[in-house]
Amino acid sequence: MNNILMIAAIALPLTLMVGQAHAESVSCVLENNKVLTMSNLASQPTYSYGTAGKAELTLPTSSASSRVYKGTEMFSGGGSRYVAFTSGVYTYVVYKGDTGTWDMHGLRVYKNADIIMEKRCKQYGALEYNFDAVSAPTDDLPY
Repeated sequence: MNNILMIAAIALPLTLMVGQAHAESVSCVLENNKVLTMSNLASQPTYSYGTAGKAELTLPTSSASSRVYKGTEMFSGGGSRYVAFTSGVYTYVVYKGDTGTWDMHGLRVYKNADIIMEKRCKQYGALEYNFDAVSAPTDDLPY
């Protein structure tokens, strides 16, 4: 009986860790204390941004100019993966990437091809999800 309890005590935390690595919803608190959340990643990816409990922006919307896509970028010594949500001329990009000298785990906002905001997650590693399972077409960023 004690062996079964010991196995359960070891297996449960490992199961929870695996579940978090492949979460369908991830969020982090950004440097500006706003909360970035991506949910429904394996079905209909949704982005929200705002304070805890109050979204200031949720994407995609029903507008024809609102869409979701994902992609990768390769850099010297590393690369990044992203999920992008658009609304008109704005693109909200949830980044997860690094090189030997640069890392970005957080949010970049573009207006057309110009970066107008960049905020990192306060907790490194908060944006762990299964990129391949994200239900979105692949496309390039607007720059």
